[in-house]
Amino acid sequence: MSGRFETLIYTDCHQGQGLKGNAGLQFQARSADSAAAAETLVRDHLLYEPPSRWMADRRPVEQYPPSFAHISSNGILATATGLYLGREANGTREGNQLTHAIVTTDPASYADLRPAQLFQARFWSSAPAPTTQSDPVRLGDGVGSDHSPTHAQAFVLDQPRGRETLLALVSALADAGRPGRLRVLFVGDDIASIVGWLVAGTLLLPRERALELGFKIFSTDPARSALPVVAVRPEFAGPAGRIDNPLGYAVFDLHRHQHTPIEPTASARRWVDLFLTEDPRDVVDALGVAAASGLAGDDSREESAAALGLAAILHRIPEPRHAEAIVGWLRTGPEGLRHAYGPDVADLFAETPERWPQRVLVLLDEVGCDGLVPGRAADVRLALIISELADARVRGAVTDRRLPPLPVGEWHPDHSDHARQLLTEALTSGVPPRRFEALLRVASRFEVDVRWSDIAGAAEEFVRYWADHPRDVRPAGLACRDRLEERLMSVLEDRARLGPRGRAEVGDGWWRSLLPRLETLDYPLAEAVLGAAVRHGDERDAVIERYLTAYRHDPDDFSWVAGALWSQSPPTSAELELVLGLAPKGARLPDRVFLKVTDGVTRGAVADLDLFDLCHRLVASGLMTPTARVAATLAEDEELTGALTELRHRPHGGRSAVLLRKLRDCPARLMEMRQAEVVTALSRVVALLSLDGVLDRHPALLGPFVDRLVDALTTEDGEAPAVLAYYLTAGSGAPPAQQVTRLEHALGRWLTRAPDVQLERAGQHFAQHSSDWRKGWQRLADKYSGRRRRYRLAHPFRDR
Repeated sequence: MSGRFETLIYTDCHQGQGLKGNAGLQFQARSADSAAAAETLVRDHLLYEPPSRWMADRRPVEQYPPSFAHISSNGILATATGLYLGREANGTREGNQLTHAIVTTDPASYADLRPAQLFQARFWSSAPAPTTQSDPVRLGDGVGSDHSPTHAQAFVLDQPRGRETLLALVSALADAGRPGRLRVLFVGDDIASIVGWLVAGTLLLPRERALELGFKIFSTDPARSALPVVAVRPEFAGPAGRIDNPLGYAVFDLHRHQHTPIEPTASARRWVDLFLTEDPRDVVDALGVAAASGLAGDDSREESAAALGLAAILHRIPEPRHAEAIVGWLRTGPEGLRHAYGPDVADLFAETPERWPQRVLVLLDEVGCDGLVPGRAADVRLALIISELADARVRGAVTDRRLPPLPVGEWHPDHSDHARQLLTEALTSGVPPRRFEALLRVASRFEVDVRWSDIAGAAEEFVRYWADHPRDVRPAGLACRDRLEERLMSVLEDRARLGPRGRAEVGDGWWRSLLPRLETLDYPLAEAVLGAAVRHGDERDAVIERYLTAYRHDPDDFSWVAGALWSQSPPTSAELELVLGLAPKGARLPDRVFLKVTDGVTRGAVADLDLFDLCHRLVASGLMTPTARVAATLAEDEELTGALTELRHRPHGGRSAVLLRKLRDCPARLMEMRQAEVVTALSRVVALLSLDGVLDRHPALLGPFVDRLVDALTTEDGEAPAVLAYYLTAGSGAPPAQQVTRLEHALGRWLTRAPDVQLERAGQHFAQHSSDWRKGWQRLADKYSGRRRRYRLAHPFRDR
């Protein structure tokens, strides 16, 4: 049934006249078998209802008004008109009627008409069909013209309280018959008036709602019809006809020009006022566009949909609050509607682009990119530039998102000149640095060719700010980025040339970002970056190894990079060990690299043995040029180590005394640094008077020396530890009592176990010193003679 209406005719039939073949009330004809699916709907809801009282009174046929009805159910749409015929076709009884129904499953069959507008159309039949097959119906030109929007407007304006009644009616019809909503009941006997109101009311509903809104004019009892809209004559209204009825009806009494109080909806107020004051055809079309736009939903979206419809048909500029939704619709709305109305709506926006908020301009620019505002797209983009410039200057807000290109032929050289002028004026207006950055991003976003020569002076403050706040500026997306970075490097280089403090300050802020491009930097700035990278320690080990390794084949470059690496913080011993392992021949590092080593070698009460060893090797390698003080200290250490080396070989005669005097004269901090070597050497040499000199000059050695003697008496052969131990315990300058006790105990064990030859040699040492010392030693040895005998009996095979 697509594209046309099938038809059904219901009436009282003679034998063989109807579809059933027998006589009586039945469907007399139909245009196609497919129409049979609508027969139940038509029979149950749309048939003419002759009042039984009138038939009993045998009123003349001409006093019976026609009927008009419509229903939508389960995909079937049916509209019908009926009339009373009087006596039955096969007898004399009253009750014959004829109902002619048109049915379809395609809403498009109604074109742009509401069902009520089909009242009294010329295609309605008032007599049975010649056969059981009736003709289908197609809406031709002029159908509905008697109930056009223009006629409906005039009708309403001609009625008492017409506007108020239409407001209430449209509000009631919008939800009539839906769960929990009132049905609409017309009370009146003038079918033309009832249809007039129904036409006006449904014209101001979306077409889909008007098609689904069933009605019945007339019913003899409103309760007998299940349709949402019912009309009854006053004599059949009953209690339902009161405007304050509790029976679920919104009553419109057309005799009294009264209606049930109904709060008008916002939609009804909008469309009724427009309908009664504007061209009603345009208003209905605008409502149709709004309803079909896809924007309707909640109240705010419905307002936007209405604004779209008015823009499309009445060319009304929407309020800014609806602009975003409407411009968005230009790209996403139903294709057919956009094709029909999109260009006009877009042009309406593009006529005055400066009036719209920025978010609307962004959407409108996208519409321009789609080619929907031919000849206006550039104006829209310029308006967007102006809006974003204002935002950047006031709030520093900008997006990096690039815009798609406009269609070919929209953007001309004069537009580029205008955009450049706008950006240049904004950038040179004295804005603070962060706003300057935002403006540069606007220029980049719109691909405006800002000329460096025009903004170079204004950019200086921004560059200085950038140099001071490296983390606050993001260079990606900045217009004139290359020139800005050139100026930035110049500023940083100038600061790096101000000395160590300047380099440290520059390095603090910039080492992370500049380290990857180190080889492109001038030396002062490169030094600042390397020094800071090492000082901050985040990547210290990796940075040092990477750059020392990279320059290990060139002495000059190696010397420079090492100096730069430790320009802000001293190297650790481990790092200097790395230098020793990687340095090429001929490399010589700056003195500042070795300040910590120099201080460690020449200053402080305690010297570090590993540091001295490192210093010796650095000097020997040629990497370090020692100061006079360092050289002297190293020489003293070399003299000390030479004496200790010689003492380890147990020199005889006067040589031992000479070496011990060297130890006596050696600086205390060096003696303490090499304490273990010193006490070991002292424990193997018998030069008693010279020993006194060493211990007197270096009293800190006494405790470690005692420890060494105790250990030697227990674990080593030879008489020297025994002689030295007795000398310490028996002399006038004996150690503290606790140390004497330890020495005596160890010496007793040695005397118990030592061979006779060692005791004799020990005695000879004391004999050379004085006879008293010889006698004292002998007495001590005799004291342990008994123990010695017992020890030898227990250990007959020991050689001591």
